[in-house]
This record gives sequence, C-alpha cells and structure tokens, in this order.
Amino acid sequence: MAGANGVKWAIIPAAGLGTRMSENAILGCKELVEVGGLSMLERTIQEIEDTGIEHIVVVSSPNKPAIDAALENRGVFVVHQDSPRGLVDAVRCARIQTGDSDCLIALPDVMFTEANPSEILCNQFQGDCVLAIVKTESPWADHLRDTGRVTKLNGGRIQDISGKNPEDVFPIGEYRVTGRAIWTQAFWDVAVDDEVAALRILASAGNLRASIVKTPYIDVGLPIGYEYAQSIFNQ
Repeated sequence: MAGANGVKWAIIPAAGLGTRMSENAILGCKELVEVGGLSMLERTIQEIEDTGIEHIVVVSSPNKPAIDAALENRGVFVVHQDSPRGLVDAVRCARIQTGDSDCLIALPDVMFTEANPSEILCNQFQGDCVLAIVKTESPWADHLRDTGRVTKLNGGRIQDISGKNPEDVFPIGEYRVTGRAIWTQAFWDVAVDDEVAALRILASAGNLRASIVKTPYIDVGLPIGYEYAQSIFNQ
C-alpha cells in the first residue's frame, strides 16, 4: 500500500551516534528513549504507518544491536550503515531496498504535537522534492538552534536554506525544516555527501517545494528538547 500521491517507501535514519543526548540514551540508542510511553523510533514508525505507507526501512548501525532487537517482528526492513557518515550516506544505504523510488525521510528525534507531518507531506507531494517546514513560535521553539532555516520562500517553493549555525539561537518567527521530507531522484542527481548543499541546488533551480505544517515541533535530540517533550506528552 502506498501513501497519498503514490509514495510507497519511507526511510528512518537511526545509525547516528546521538552524542547530543547520550545521557538519556537507552543501550546507546537515543531512538529507543521513551516519551509519553512510546520510544521515539516506534512513534515515528506509527506516524508513517498512519499515512498508509507500509514499506519502511530503518537504517541502524552494527554498533546499535538494541535497535535490531526492538524491531524484530515489527514488519520493517533494517539495514546497517557501517560507520556514521552523515544523513545522505545513511539514506543511500536504504536504497538497497527502495531502489530509485521517491521516499519519505523521517528523522526519529523530532516530534510533533498537533499534526502528522508525514501525512501532510504525502498529500501535497506533486513530484518535486518537498520539505515539511514550520513557522517557529515561542515557547516550543525557544530551545532550537539555527540549523535548517528557510531564508527565502516564494509561494510554495523554497528558494534558499541557510547553512548550519548550531552555536546560534534559531530566530523566532522564521521557517525551519523539520526532519520530514520526500526525496526524489532529482535529489540524488545532485547529492554528494551533504544534504543541505543538495537541497540548496534544488532550491536555486526552483525544484524544491515547501509543505507548511502548523504544529509545535520539538527537537528531542537536544537535552532541553527532551525535557520539554516529556512535559508535553506526559501531561
């Protein structure tokens, strides 16, 4: 079964070192940290399943066997990224299963409180690469760092994205990329090893769409974001 507009595959990258929240990790896996009674990984899988996508690939690491154990009999594919070489390489590892298909990319360490961004993305997919973005608001965006900032938006198209400035606070009121996207073959035609560089190429060519999701967004990969998520989902 495919999601809306024919997206048949989803990829969840889960091979990273998780150094930002190592103190909260379960058996070395931040993806297995529970928020509101569900691990972040399981919450992301359920979000994807709710869109109608049944083919899910989780990219783990040989150094994170707890993820393989947690997903046994879960009905998802698991592949390994041998060493942490970034998001592009992780997703490339999953293509042994997905082939050249358009794929929903869902990072498990971000959470949404009032909407399913994967469902919205799939409903709005028109063939171009598309990124789910949110307009940041206080208080839920107060802890965010300045990465993934959309610096030029024209209608439904993203025309530029900033570089990564993790030492700086994200400017409240501006749009941020959320960790949900649909990558098409056009992405792979320009990608080397840096997703931001590839997305900026697509944006400059007018081939990168935006899907604006109206929901609070939490970067649980940050300790302060984890604490905030616990306060929201355990109410």
